[in-house]
Amino acid sequence: MNLLTVVLNNEELLDELITGWLEIGISGATVIESTSALQLISHHVPIFAGFRSLTSGGMRHNRTIFTVIEDTEILDRAIRFLKKLCNDTGKPSQGIYLVTPVTDLGRLGEEG
Repeated sequence: MNLLTVVLNNEELLDELITGWLEIGISGATVIESTSALQLISHHVPIFAGFRSLTSGGMRHNRTIFTVIEDTEILDRAIRFLKKLCNDTGKPSQGIYLVTPVTDLGRLGEEG
Protein backbone atom coordinates (compact mmCIF):
# COMPACT_ATOMS: atom_id res chain seq x y z
CA MET A 1 0.00 0.00 0.00
CA ASN A 2 1.41 3.40 -1.03
CA LEU A 3 0.56 7.06 -0.81
CA LEU A 4 0.90 8.81 -4.17
CA THR A 5 1.35 12.55 -3.76
CA VAL A 6 1.35 14.87 -6.76
CA VAL A 7 2.06 18.59 -6.77
CA LEU A 8 0.61 19.72 -10.08
CA ASN A 9 1.88 23.11 -11.22
CA ASN A 10 -0.43 23.22 -14.25
CA GLU A 11 -3.95 23.53 -12.85
CA GLU A 12 -5.40 23.03 -16.33
CA LEU A 13 -4.41 19.35 -16.18
CA LEU A 14 -6.37 18.58 -13.00
CA ASP A 15 -9.70 17.54 -14.55
CA GLU A 16 -8.04 15.29 -17.11
CA LEU A 17 -5.81 13.75 -14.41
CA ILE A 18 -8.71 12.95 -12.08
CA THR A 19 -10.81 11.60 -14.98
CA GLY A 20 -7.95 9.40 -16.18
CA TRP A 21 -7.32 8.08 -12.70
CA LEU A 22 -11.03 7.27 -12.30
CA GLU A 23 -10.81 5.16 -15.46
CA ILE A 24 -7.80 3.34 -13.97
CA GLY A 25 -9.75 2.63 -10.78
CA ILE A 26 -8.60 5.40 -8.44
CA SER A 27 -11.65 7.03 -6.90
CA GLY A 28 -10.41 8.19 -3.51
CA ALA A 29 -8.16 11.18 -4.16
CA THR A 30 -8.00 14.37 -2.12
CA VAL A 31 -7.15 17.65 -3.88
CA ILE A 32 -6.01 20.79 -2.09
CA GLU A 33 -4.85 24.17 -3.33
CA SER A 34 -1.23 24.83 -2.47
CA THR A 35 1.45 27.49 -2.96
CA SER A 36 5.21 27.09 -2.87
CA ALA A 37 7.01 28.60 0.10
CA LEU A 38 9.12 30.78 -2.21
CA GLN A 39 5.98 32.21 -3.82
CA LEU A 40 4.45 32.84 -0.42
CA ILE A 41 7.35 34.69 1.18
CA SER A 42 8.12 36.70 -1.98
CA HIS A 43 4.58 38.13 -1.86
CA HIS A 44 4.01 38.49 1.88
CA VAL A 45 7.38 39.29 3.43
CA PRO A 46 8.77 42.59 2.04
CA ILE A 47 12.40 41.72 2.67
CA PHE A 48 12.04 38.71 0.33
CA ALA A 49 10.28 40.59 -2.52
CA GLY A 50 13.43 40.19 -4.62
CA PHE A 51 12.72 36.46 -4.83
CA ARG A 52 9.83 37.23 -7.20
CA SER A 53 12.35 37.24 -10.02
CA LEU A 54 13.02 33.56 -9.24
CA THR A 55 9.33 32.72 -9.56
CA SER A 56 6.80 33.22 -12.34
CA GLY A 57 5.94 36.67 -10.99
CA GLY A 58 2.31 36.30 -9.94
CA MET A 59 1.10 34.32 -6.99
CA ARG A 60 1.03 30.84 -8.44
CA HIS A 61 -1.28 28.20 -7.09
CA ASN A 62 -0.70 24.49 -7.45
CA ARG A 63 -2.92 21.54 -6.79
CA THR A 64 -1.67 18.87 -4.42
CA ILE A 65 -3.33 15.49 -4.84
CA PHE A 66 -3.12 12.64 -2.32
CA THR A 67 -4.34 9.11 -2.90
CA VAL A 68 -3.65 5.78 -1.20
CA ILE A 69 -3.25 2.96 -3.70
CA GLU A 70 -3.13 -0.66 -2.54
CA ASP A 71 -2.34 -2.38 -5.86
CA THR A 72 1.15 -1.77 -7.31
CA GLU A 73 -0.11 -2.34 -10.86
CA ILE A 74 -2.66 0.46 -10.45
CA LEU A 75 0.04 2.65 -8.90
CA ASP A 76 2.30 2.06 -11.91
CA ARG A 77 -0.56 2.84 -14.32
CA ALA A 78 -1.41 6.02 -12.40
CA ILE A 79 2.20 7.24 -12.60
CA ARG A 80 2.47 6.40 -16.31
CA PHE A 81 -0.74 8.30 -17.00
CA LEU A 82 0.47 11.29 -14.95
CA LYS A 83 3.83 11.40 -16.75
CA LYS A 84 2.22 11.13 -20.20
CA LEU A 85 -0.31 13.85 -19.37
CA CYS A 86 2.42 16.24 -18.23
CA ASN A 87 4.83 15.36 -21.05
CA ASP A 88 2.11 15.90 -23.67
CA THR A 89 1.96 19.60 -22.73
CA GLY A 90 5.45 20.07 -24.18
CA LYS A 91 6.27 22.36 -21.27
CA PRO A 92 8.82 21.89 -18.45
CA SER A 93 8.08 22.09 -14.72
CA GLN A 94 4.57 20.65 -14.72
CA GLY A 95 4.98 19.41 -11.15
CA ILE A 96 6.40 16.57 -9.10
CA TYR A 97 5.20 13.30 -7.61
CA LEU A 98 6.36 11.03 -4.86
CA VAL A 99 5.41 7.62 -3.56
CA THR A 100 5.52 6.85 0.15
CA PRO A 101 4.90 3.42 1.71
CA VAL A 102 1.86 3.32 4.00
CA THR A 103 2.31 1.12 7.05
CA ASP A 104 -1.10 1.71 8.60
CA LEU A 105 -4.46 2.98 7.37
CA GLY A 106 -7.68 3.27 9.32
CA ARG A 107 -11.04 4.98 9.14
CA LEU A 108 -12.03 7.49 11.79
CA GLY A 109 -15.42 7.96 13.41
CA GLU A 110 -18.21 5.63 14.29
CA GLU A 111 -18.48 2.45 12.34
CA GLY A 112 -21.89 1.65 11.09
